[in-house]
Amino acid sequence: MGLLPCLGSAWGATAEVRRTHNVFYRGLAHQALLQIKVHASEGERIDSFHFSTGQTKKISDIRAARLYASGSNPGFAPHAEDENNRATELAQVKTLQSEFTFEHKVVLKEGINHFWLVYDIAGGAAPNNIIDAECISIKSGSKCISPEWVECEALEHETYARIYPFAHRVVPYYRPRWVKGWGKAEKAVHLTPQHFELMTDFIHFAYTVTADGAVGLQWVGEGAEPTQVVDEALQEIKRLRKASKGKARLIAGFGHMDEPMTAAVANPDTRRTLARNMAQWAISRGYQGIDIDWEYPDTPEQWQNFGFFLADLREELAGTDLSISLAASVTYKIPSIYVTDQLDFIMTMSYDDVAAEHSSMWRFQNDAKKCLNDFKMPRQRIVIGLPFYSNEKGKLTQQFGYSQIRTWYPRLKPGTNDFISKNKDGSNGPAHSFNGPDLIRDKCRWMKKEKFGGVMIWAYDTDVPLSDKASLGRAMYSVVRQTKAARK
Repeated sequence: MGLLPCLGSAWGATAEVRRTHNVFYRGLAHQALLQIKVHASEGERIDSFHFSTGQTKKISDIRAARLYASGSNPGFAPHAEDENNRATELAQVKTLQSEFTFEHKVVLKEGINHFWLVYDIAGGAAPNNIIDAECISIKSGSKCISPEWVECEALEHETYARIYPFAHRVVPYYRPRWVKGWGKAEKAVHLTPQHFELMTDFIHFAYTVTADGAVGLQWVGEGAEPTQVVDEALQEIKRLRKASKGKARLIAGFGHMDEPMTAAVANPDTRRTLARNMAQWAISRGYQGIDIDWEYPDTPEQWQNFGFFLADLREELAGTDLSISLAASVTYKIPSIYVTDQLDFIMTMSYDDVAAEHSSMWRFQNDAKKCLNDFKMPRQRIVIGLPFYSNEKGKLTQQFGYSQIRTWYPRLKPGTNDFISKNKDGSNGPAHSFNGPDLIRDKCRWMKKEKFGGVMIWAYDTDVPLSDKASLGRAMYSVVRQTKAARK
């Protein structure tokens, strides 16, 4: 990174610096960029931290810089319930030049002490602008050290943190076995380049983990070989994305892993191994993010272990441009704030509600407000879930994808949100509820009006083609989509 060496003599402390956060939002304060690890003896002190804005494209994009400390905790969680895990603000600089200094005295504890460079980003910052910094020196009296810059081992080329380019996310989950119709078709059956011109983040929901910290592949269908299906699906997804005019980010989706994830993150060594393997897996395959669908940590201890894992994962992604997200129910097995604080965005599973017709407007709105008020998450990081499937009324035992519903009822009106399912013999089955095109549009309008971060779709592969006027995706995109400026 070209850091200038200290001119004074060093003292016993040593330091490392990492860029651990890569996604920045316009108009949002308190966004962490750098983690500074200081290894010290008991009673040593720091008098000042000296930084530069590095490769930041426009210094005016930064309204203020802040210095935080999180003690021995490696995760940046300023709202954490437990004060021992909470990051606290020490100082701030409101008027930035290309170099700036925090004059703040800190007495260090034995071992590792974590500090954070945090930015407030201007509302007028341009999409995709680079946000950067370098920690030039840390001083104690006349003594000085230059931190060692640490990057992910798998990093192949220089990347930078950037302003997220889209006003609202559109994040579909897509299962690999549907990309080519269970592997029987040469090209994608449902996906087209047009989809990638309209969505913003595409989750290839294909991966899982093992209890010993390895990455595995999800089940892809009876008699199918997972590696072939997943790899061919990824190649097809990349082909379609390249053929589009959009800049949708590809995200590696991890799920179906309750027991192995619980075991892996309980042990610090295995937890670190899993973080390293997950990071290197995603980077080597060309993804721009990692999404985790645990379902679910069951105890406060498991949520804390999950938070420690996210901190390890961020360190393993140091210097990359990958995002970290989580799909979660916010009313069942509720996440801890320590976890939600560390995410680039959360996606609410605002469906499968027995008491509220599977996925009502009330559930959609309530989940978003819960993230805002209970988890203290900013609106830009809250992405609200939409179902492209039905549930049996009053139960969660039977579900049907939207394309199946349209096969049974090709003339359903856009405002219809329930139907009678069909048994295999053609007789009537139980009543189901779902979200028709009108309700999808209404939810998207409310999300935009209230300025939340966007919408997530489970599962996008169940939709009918965009050319069909009844397509749920078409209804969604009529309200929220990429802008031309973001595609450049």
